[in-house]
Amino acid sequence: MLPKLLIVEQNKELNSIMSQALIEEDYAVLQATNTNDAFIIAHQLNPELIIVDKAAPQSGGIEFCKSVRKEPAISRTPIIMLGATGNITERIEALDAGANEYLVTPFQMEDLLMSIKVLIHRGNLDTSSRIMSLGNIKMDLDSWIVTIAEKPVKLTTKEFRLLQELMEAKGRVLSRDFLLRRVWGLDKELDIQTRTVDIHMSRLRSKLGAASESIITVRNIGYRVDISPEWIRR
Repeated sequence: MLPKLLIVEQNKELNSIMSQALIEEDYAVLQATNTNDAFIIAHQLNPELIIVDKAAPQSGGIEFCKSVRKEPAISRTPIIMLGATGNITERIEALDAGANEYLVTPFQMEDLLMSIKVLIHRGNLDTSSRIMSLGNIKMDLDSWIVTIAEKPVKLTTKEFRLLQELMEAKGRVLSRDFLLRRVWGLDKELDIQTRTVDIHMSRLRSKLGAASESIITVRNIGYRVDISPEWIRR
């Protein structure tokens, strides 16, 4: 059965573009033009992820997120909110309301697709352990502990989050802009240089030592990690 994604967007053109792109990626697309209908659809059909416009008719994206997070049956559903500006205050408001990601329109469809893949994968992690492995690197997401060959490695918050994003992507290439948004919560439009990502990645690699060979630089794009044989078997 195809993963179900719910789009809550009144802009017909954007709705059509997103729907077509998602269908081509083998997602089943559900649609709603207002938050009231979206809440009913989400409760009845339990989509794997919701994309909602911050300005969606009736309650708006912010109140919709709050309502979803209060409903036990769908409270853990990942939500991507679409906003018209990259204003940091609006971004924080969206995340505080329960959105997992905030994208500024217009956005690159590749960014949306990557965000969807990462969030759906994250939702499918074994929540009883929440431990990820790559070679002799292990990450405990609940305890915020990283070990290499059972020896703990002290990482900063940003370094931990960079490694987490890479490992959760399971070999997919993550652009510097994507990492900047996911780890720092900022867009390149806010004059935060993507060089910041490179600097922190260099520090992360230094702390990982020989294990850092699992992190691969993709020229002019970003970073990925080696694909683990365990991932392929799954």
